[in-house]
Amino acid sequence: MNYLRFNSRDYPEANRRTALAETYAPLCGLDVDVSSGRLDVDVTVRGLSQIVVSDSLLINHKASRTRSHIADGDDSMMLVIPRQGMMEISSGTRQERMCAPGQLYLLPLEDPFVSQNQGKHFVTSIGLPQSFLQSRLSAPDRVIGKTFQAADSNAYRLLLGYLENLYHTGEILAGPVATLAELQIMDLAALVLGFDEESEVIAGNRGVRQVRYQAMRNYIKLRMFDAELSADVVARHFNISPQYLRKIFSEFNLTFTDYLNAIRLDWVYKNLASPANSRNYISTLAYRAGFSNLAWFNRAFKRRFGISPSEVRESTVIENT
Repeated sequence: MNYLRFNSRDYPEANRRTALAETYAPLCGLDVDVSSGRLDVDVTVRGLSQIVVSDSLLINHKASRTRSHIADGDDSMMLVIPRQGMMEISSGTRQERMCAPGQLYLLPLEDPFVSQNQGKHFVTSIGLPQSFLQSRLSAPDRVIGKTFQAADSNAYRLLLGYLENLYHTGEILAGPVATLAELQIMDLAALVLGFDEESEVIAGNRGVRQVRYQAMRNYIKLRMFDAELSADVVARHFNISPQYLRKIFSEFNLTFTDYLNAIRLDWVYKNLASPANSRNYISTLAYRAGFSNLAWFNRAFKRRFGISPSEVRESTVIENT
């Protein structure tokens, strides 16, 4: 994965306009109006093999893609996803559109366009290959060069969550993980845009379940210390049935209970093996991790690690004496 970051605040105030014009604008393939004294930009770009994902915090930003820029031959389309603040877009001969959070805009880079916002605006953009789009869109006139609502609201929420996770990975994404991330983003984009029936089935079966599965795992990790956490609680959070949740986990050769117990047991082991936690009773750590039955906890711990909790504690004490 290629990773680039530009933040105008990294430059002395006297040099920011020059940096915006000479560094940021060519990086984005745009002309940027630097006349505003309040113009500020913080952009992160991740380039995968077929797509480019950018997260941009823009203040008083106005940019245009001109016919000279179009000569670069980039015919991809940019799926614009506003996250905060209003954005104004005018593409080609199409009339000016306002795009707000909850809406999307599919911007063809082979056409000139102007985009601008007043005040603070946070937007995520996904550059998608035209070849990926043109033969599969079920209703291209509904989305190209227009503000529109996601064709699948569940896929839209999952896409936002997946992009948020990608944002927090920083520049650490490579190999099979980067390939999988790209595939899932494209599958979710397909559902959001409203692809033809065959492509939608492929994307739905391959992408949404994988992303939903990962989202549920992340949610369980955040709530793992809650003794009341259950499949019903997680299913309710994701607006699906407990039966469907269990089916998704089973497709990855795992059960909800096995996964929850595994991360809880791993947490206890890590803390038992840490000298910093030597004063904590084993029972205290077990209860804190969400276990309510100590006898069952001890059996499950030994089954997972081949050693009892007290043996882990003893070996840690010996190693540090």
